[in-house]
Amino acid sequence: MKNILFVILFGLCPWMASAQDMSPGNSVFGQHNFIEYVPGDLPIIIVAPHGGRLLPPEIPDRRQGVTDSDANTQELARTIAAVIHAETGRHIHLVICRLHRSKLDANREITEAAQGNALAEQAWHEHHAMIEHACAEAVRQHGVAFLIDLHGHGHKEPRVELGYLHTPLEMSDCEEALNGPSYTGAGSLELVAARGGLTYTELLRGPMSFGALLEERGFAATPSPRLPVPDEPYFKGGYTIFRHCDASRHVTGFQIEANRPRLRDTPANRLAFAKALTSSLNTFLSDRLGLRLDGGRANEPAALPAETPSAAQ
Repeated sequence: MKNILFVILFGLCPWMASAQDMSPGNSVFGQHNFIEYVPGDLPIIIVAPHGGRLLPPEIPDRRQGVTDSDANTQELARTIAAVIHAETGRHIHLVICRLHRSKLDANREITEAAQGNALAEQAWHEHHAMIEHACAEAVRQHGVAFLIDLHGHGHKEPRVELGYLHTPLEMSDCEEALNGPSYTGAGSLELVAARGGLTYTELLRGPMSFGALLEERGFAATPSPRLPVPDEPYFKGGYTIFRHCDASRHVTGFQIEANRPRLRDTPANRLAFAKALTSSLNTFLSDRLGLRLDGGRANEPAALPAETPSAAQ
């Protein structure tokens, strides 16, 4: 069965069988350079499916669904990767769809995503195979993979929306219900919840939640203690998080929807958010999963980075 799986993956994703350098920090590409994967040596995978700009004429425009790009999310993902490398000397895994969303929506199932075009379908398969490869490598090296699917929203409120696969209506349910298995088992933080230490409602929106950590660092977020139930419109997390965050495979994480004003709009603002996110991740991974951002265990001495380059803007 494993041999059959490898044949299927190589057939769909020749980048896996090619002689490309898979060392951490080195970009490798799928066919036509539509999908980019930067291997890492940390348990963090950041995916940017809607920040691409390529408009190849051989792929027709999608006729259905959202076709607008999430401006500057590719740049934001690269800035986050650069900040983490500057602070730790280590690399996150990075997967970027370089196709414009009018050609491929990699955060949808394949029918809506590619709308029957063979080149777009190939890129879609490569995109998700790269995510699966990155998650498997993170689990192999660290025992867990933490996946962030990075997007941008244009909602009226300038806030970071954290998508755990729960709607606002579901999050308005009583605490007893939210802390029960029907919710914890359906959310993207199921693996974290199983580690204990916090109730599920505390994990989603309590004083040690990720939303709280971002707000402490100057970025409004929901769910959080300030806004425990997101008001509409709000994105709960899409296909990528639903498909890949799987506690049985030791993968957890969430979707980020980042506002454009004061966050995605300028290099300086992207850098400020990248630093806040890095600090929040360091705390969250240590407290909830026992991992430091440099890849070590929380109870081990911190490793000094081999180099500390300045974060790219």
